[in-house]
Amino acid sequence: MKQLLTGLLLLLLLPSAAFAGSLWGPVSAGMTTEEVMDVLDDAYAFEEGDRLATNAVEALRRDDVELAGESFTQRFFFLNDQLSQVTLRLDDTRDFDAMLTTVEALTEKMRDQYGEEVDSEIKDSGPIRQATVSWIDGNRRVSLFLMSMGEDDSMLNVNYQVYVGD
Repeated sequence: MKQLLTGLLLLLLLPSAAFAGSLWGPVSAGMTTEEVMDVLDDAYAFEEGDRLATNAVEALRRDDVELAGESFTQRFFFLNDQLSQVTLRLDDTRDFDAMLTTVEALTEKMRDQYGEEVDSEIKDSGPIRQATVSWIDGNRRVSLFLMSMGEDDSMLNVNYQVYVGD
């Protein structure tokens, strides 16, 4: 019986162990909204946030976060009340081709910080155009994601996600 209880406790602790570690700057995966707001005094509650495919819900935001000379809105996503993803969305959107230069600048900055990317792909034909670049850094995945549908402005996100391996 003791072994069964010990095994169950270990299984319950695994998600917390997988979440341990920095996601972005001073925030770590597994933090609560209150803990994030304690370390980032300009973070604010955002009640109408998006829901990701993982069911993580955007609960906090920060405005005017600078990365590679560009201004981003920082979005904090929580799953089971624990931080699981930090996304920076570019504020000044442009068309896909113009945004590719921003992706290239961010890629160079990320290479300096995380080394060579683990994958990179550009889908530059058809109605939906995309560019993705990703790195694995310990227990987090850092990704650039650019997407455009038609002639409209593109969306560029920098995602910091918990990574537990393949």
